[in-house]
Amino acid sequence: MDKRKLTFIPLFLIALFVKAQEINGRIIDGNGDGLAFANVLLQTATDSTLVKGAITNDSGAFEFEGVTSGNYIVTASMVGFSTKSTEVFTFQENTAFTISTLTLNEGVELDEVVVQTTKPIFVQKIDRMVINVENSIVSAGSSALEVLERSPGVIVDRQNSAISLAGKNGVVVMIDGKISYMPQESIVQLLEGMSSDNIESIELITTPPANFDAEGNAGFINIVLKKRTDLGLNGTYSISGGVGNGETTSDNISFNYRKNKINLFGNYSFLIDTQGQQFDFSRIFTNEQGDIVNLATVSDRNPRQRNHNIRLGLDYQASDKTVLGVLVGAYDNKWTMDAVNDSRETENGIPFSFVQLINTERNQWQHFNSNINLKHNFTDNEFISVDLDYLHYYDENPTDYTNSFFDGDNNFLREELTLSDKTTPINIAVGKADYSNQLNEDLKLETGVKAVISDFENDVSVATFDGQSFIEDPTLTNKSILNEQILAAYTSIDYKLTEKTSMKLGLRYEHTDSELDTETEGRVVDRNFGNLFPSVFISHMVNDTLSFNLSYSKRITRPTFNNLAPFVIFIDPTTFLSGNSALQPATSNSVKFDATYKSLLLSFQYSVEDESISGFQERFDEATGRLFFEAANNDQTKLFTVTLGLPITITNWWKMQNNFIYVNTQVSALLQDVPFSFEQNTFRANTSNSFTITKTFSSEINMNYFGASLFGIRKFDPVFGMNIGFQKKLGDKWGTLRFAVNDVWDSFEFTGRTQIPEQNLNTKNTFDFSNRTFLLTYSRSFGNDKLRSARQRGTGSEDERRRVN
Repeated sequence: MDKRKLTFIPLFLIALFVKAQEINGRIIDGNGDGLAFANVLLQTATDSTLVKGAITNDSGAFEFEGVTSGNYIVTASMVGFSTKSTEVFTFQENTAFTISTLTLNEGVELDEVVVQTTKPIFVQKIDRMVINVENSIVSAGSSALEVLERSPGVIVDRQNSAISLAGKNGVVVMIDGKISYMPQESIVQLLEGMSSDNIESIELITTPPANFDAEGNAGFINIVLKKRTDLGLNGTYSISGGVGNGETTSDNISFNYRKNKINLFGNYSFLIDTQGQQFDFSRIFTNEQGDIVNLATVSDRNPRQRNHNIRLGLDYQASDKTVLGVLVGAYDNKWTMDAVNDSRETENGIPFSFVQLINTERNQWQHFNSNINLKHNFTDNEFISVDLDYLHYYDENPTDYTNSFFDGDNNFLREELTLSDKTTPINIAVGKADYSNQLNEDLKLETGVKAVISDFENDVSVATFDGQSFIEDPTLTNKSILNEQILAAYTSIDYKLTEKTSMKLGLRYEHTDSELDTETEGRVVDRNFGNLFPSVFISHMVNDTLSFNLSYSKRITRPTFNNLAPFVIFIDPTTFLSGNSALQPATSNSVKFDATYKSLLLSFQYSVEDESISGFQERFDEATGRLFFEAANNDQTKLFTVTLGLPITITNWWKMQNNFIYVNTQVSALLQDVPFSFEQNTFRANTSNSFTITKTFSSEINMNYFGASLFGIRKFDPVFGMNIGFQKKLGDKWGTLRFAVNDVWDSFEFTGRTQIPEQNLNTKNTFDFSNRTFLLTYSRSFGNDKLRSARQRGTGSEDERRRVN
């Protein structure tokens, strides 16, 4: 790679002096002695949002620097002592303010002073929707993927391992603000194995700023895991068991230990799911002899998923201004399945043949990730953060197929044995640095650089038994090797134009160098390109209850490794899943307008994406009579989206959150050199009803409706689903018991149709992944619960980009 291309990366950052605007004070015990290592929080008076935090020195003194004008409160706490807060006070910039000394009495327990509040399940902010999973009864005992499926605007396509947000595909998934660098197939498996009991909230971010990576036209989904901030040792555990069309269990434990300069945290989860599935595939076409052929396949699948997931982290407060963090994680997801696939063929309505395909599959993803983070605060307004990551993934996917062939009268003809195997190791190294400086009250500067180096290997073999030995099929056997480098730099400026109007301008540059080689075809992909990605945000607050926001951003969706690399999976003897090495990157331009009035949100978004990528698209080979499902580029996709967030409080015991989405999708595609256009109007609705029956007993009803939708050239039928749940608090020492029924009407299945007679293409596919499931979950906290520090806010301020699927 030409090193001159790296000259865009900043070589140094200039630190500007900011005059300290200070709030100080002292914390003492009942004897008048200073309390060392007490937690002190500076919070806004309006909503108790955390502004800054500090730890007292040996004499009990503390200070907050660089505080802007406003109304605040200060709260102090320490293990074994009471919690005290000041009255609301007003602070003016460029002054020093000393609060009255706070006295913490020893031996007062939390329940004497705490005021408990419950966050609403859905909180719509200007640039994101926050789903507070920990407060949802229905979500208890579920997987993270199931929670996403119930989230407003989110569609999960399990067959294609795709997640869409607000009608857009290409979502980037983050965990605690960090990109999950893995193929999207493994992301879906990871989310299937991640217990919702370890999740605090899920953030849906549709218009990311410049410090977010440009990958993904649909924005980001950030999963914020629980990380307790209590002093001492604390933790929670939960046990969940369920039954439906199979059994399921989801057990997990999480802990947090905080003392002085050390914070150690971690979680472990274990999941088993044996829910049955059923797929139906049918297609009608005219063969070369002019006969109308109908192929119908019913796939009865009995999968079993077993998942171990562990995550450990350590933060060390090296000094008052420097924090060093280490994070390691691993998971082992084993998915096995026995399936019976019955495929019947008729010609002109007369039975012609019957094939029964029995397959045994094992798909095991193993993953290890590590991260080192260093953050140094030059002042309260200026910091630099450096991250180094290494990730390794390994997938092994052997499958055995036994095909039994019969004629139209069900007379046995022959048996055919086929073996396939796929191994996929992936290695990724990531380095990034971010710098932020609040230059003055009105101006903030952010800049940073990033590098991602990855290699991917996909080794696929298919062999058929000829009566004596297995003979490798050269048309379906291949080995692919991909090497990729992505270099990026960004700069953004936040500027406060007036007291009520602010603006954020950002510019990001990303350079991509990708090479994909196969043993059979040699170099099939050789791309070397760079792109600029501007972003603009303008926000105006009319008053305390009404505000407007206008944003523009440009983004890119690169083909995933799995979509590029050749592979094959049999559905029946003439229907396959495969890769497509001819895929091109897609670029999108999007404009979004938000109007917020109190808790009401109305959003309009319009986007145009060139070379848009749609997964699981049909391609029929008339010469062989084979149907391939693969990712494909469309010429262009236009989306117009209207989102309405409407919370309603019916009574003091019944609260409702409603989310409505309208999407107009227009797709232009070129099929066998013939242009086609498709258009679909889609309506989606989500309503969540929470009922507080008594102080210790509550319930929840969640309903989702997804209208007919367009996914590439395939149209999906409407889908409706409902979940109900009940929760009983057993007391502070006895935990909480939850009971939920998911997919009450057993109606959550997806049916897609592709009808293009001009291309001899007429298909219908039904995917039934979900079943009515009854879940019972018990959860309980352990460790020190006498005194809590402030609740952590999972804001995902550091952002990394994912792009290995």
